[in-house]
Amino acid sequence: MSLSASALAGWIGAGALVLAAVLGWVLRRMRGGPIAARMRPHLVLGYTTLAAASIHAATSGPSMSVATTTGIYAASVALAALAVQAFVGASLQAPGSYRRPLLAWHRTLLWLIVVLVGVHLVFNAPLF
Repeated sequence: MSLSASALAGWIGAGALVLAAVLGWVLRRMRGGPIAARMRPHLVLGYTTLAAASIHAATSGPSMSVATTTGIYAASVALAALAVQAFVGASLQAPGSYRRPLLAWHRTLLWLIVVLVGVHLVFNAPLF
């Protein structure tokens, strides 16, 4: 089974999301060096996730005739949440007392995105 460019971008985005979450958890617990430098790979994967999801959304039009509306709505909200997530994550790079509540939002958004992507995969992924 060959994947279209849109499907490939979607699967790359889903994989990068999981990898960014795990890497963020690991890098945050490591010692040595400033946190901003340690978290750089997490940031790169986060932006990769957003880019791949955006490419997937922009190129998936032809295959939407077989997609369910529930899956499309979940994916649309997930994409918007990914954009907010990138903004919140970038805001965490600067020092300040606001970092603790922002980190809580960052984690909450992660779980929201994971659930929404899961719903999108269940309803619209051809492999399911």
